[in-house]
Amino acid sequence: MRVLTVDDNALIRLGVRAALETFDDVESVAETDDPDVALTAVADGAVDVVLLDVRMPKVSGLDLLPGLVEHATVVMLTHTEDSEVLQEAMSAGAAGYIVHGSLSPEEMLNVLRLCAAGSQVVTGVPARWHAGRGGEAGGADSASARERFGLSPREHEVMEAIARGRVNAEIARELVLSEKTVKNHVNSIFAKLAVASRGQAIARWRDAVDGVGPGA
Repeated sequence: MRVLTVDDNALIRLGVRAALETFDDVESVAETDDPDVALTAVADGAVDVVLLDVRMPKVSGLDLLPGLVEHATVVMLTHTEDSEVLQEAMSAGAAGYIVHGSLSPEEMLNVLRLCAAGSQVVTGVPARWHAGRGGEAGGADSASARERFGLSPREHEVMEAIARGRVNAEIARELVLSEKTVKNHVNSIFAKLAVASRGQAIARWRDAVDGVGPGA
């Protein structure tokens, strides 16, 4: 896999290179902050997957996206959790959307593999966005519950999955995580919700989302 990171932040570009170039199936990790260099590289067939920032001074990643998706798989890599930006990117052809800090290097590589194979993956947004369905799962009430309990964006995704009855193995597949990582998130969620079981967690979460639980 040949990867190109397009970001105006040199530290992020170098960090992505350091994180990905150690994997055997990553042939190369190039990087640039120049939109013209990026467009030329993909047009020349030198890139398989582009990691693209949303907010850049020379040109917005959203404006650059259409010219890139014609030739390569594009995954947004950004600090932006705005659902409107997310939907615009996915509607314009992005195969994935990753919020910085939401994945380990191994998990990021798994997302790139899935996207290159034709899947759509979104990770790190506060309320999980489902490709092809439009909008966010959970909505404003779910986001308020997340803030009340102090859940991280990833814990929020896991809790939403728990509330839908998913077991750890299913959550791991859905969110592109290891089962050990899911288990760690579940334990953290239980501590923050002050519960000892999945059933208690679901009940407390639903009460909070409905606005009738303790402290509402």
